[in-house]
Order: sequence, then structure tokens, then C-alpha cells
Amino acid sequence: MLSKRARGIAKKSERRKWVVDQIMATLSDDRIFTTLDYRRKSESYLKQYMHQPLQARMITICKTMFPGVSDRTIEKKAKLSLFWEGDVRTTVNNIRFLGVQHRPDFVVKVDDIRVAVEVKRGENGSAVREGLGQSLVYSSCEDFDFVVYLFVDTSRDKKIRDSLNRSLDSTFIQSLWDERNIRFAIV
Repeated sequence: MLSKRARGIAKKSERRKWVVDQIMATLSDDRIFTTLDYRRKSESYLKQYMHQPLQARMITICKTMFPGVSDRTIEKKAKLSLFWEGDVRTTVNNIRFLGVQHRPDFVVKVDDIRVAVEVKRGENGSAVREGLGQSLVYSSCEDFDFVVYLFVDTSRDKKIRDSLNRSLDSTFIQSLWDERNIRFAIV
């Protein structure tokens, strides 16, 4: 079988795009950011809070992908599909790239789709760049077909989020999806 590098980026079927979009919709849901004080809570706390809604969404994803399967089996498939670095019952394996170890915050493996999920928060460029760099690493390795990268803008004036109104920024974000299979959003 050809490696991911030899065959190019993973194909974006409607089903695969739907799964990626479901993951992003869950992570960027307004209810998360109106419920907790994301400016004061740590990044780890934010990810911990996102885990439960993401687990619930995995049930919805599995129900859609595996119609006619019993609810008990769906719940089992959903649990086996989501890996979180903060859950001692699951393991998110490190990836070796450029001589150092990397590990996404969450991994979703459902059917034949493998998604690395990265969540970063901050109010400056270095925080954005850190997540972009990690996302590029995950999109370059053979372990993942897609990357979901959510950046939580903690600046008071939302300068990072509002940059999406600029053509240059929105074009760059679209190119991440088109050329690297990285779905990037800022909330």
C-alpha cells in the first residue's frame, strides 16, 4: 500500500468531511464558551471540559455511520473511537517527527477516519503558531488523515478571532484545509 506521502493528502469524501465538521462543531460550540470562564481557566481545564461533549458527539457520529446497530454497540464504538491525553483509560501515542515527540490532545478513530485534534488558547501570535506547527506535524505524518485545530482567543478585544475578516487570513485558513486537511477555527 502506498504511504500517505506517496498518495498525497487523504481523500475528502462527504462522509469524512462530515465527521471532521462534527468534531469542530462540538469543540467550538458557543455553549462551552458561555458556560465557563475560558479566559481564566487553564488550557487543560478547557480540554477536560470539552471531553464530555465530544464523547456525546461520538455517539451521534457512530449512529450515523453505523445505522441499524444496537445502542449498546454504538456506545461501545463511540468510547473506543475517542482518545484523550487526559484520560488514564486511553492512550494517545506520541509521534516522532524531526527528532522530537509530538502528541495531539485528542484522537478520533472511527471507521477508516483518523483525526488528530489540537486545542490551544492564548492572546498572542506565539500561541497561534504553536498550534499551527503541531497541526502541520500531524498532517504530515501517516498516523492521521485530518487535523482539527481550534484556537481559543483569550484577548479582550478578540483581535485574533476578528482577523478572520481579513482576506489574507481567511485565504490562509482555507488553504490549510484544501492543501493539508487541517480544519482550523478560532473562537
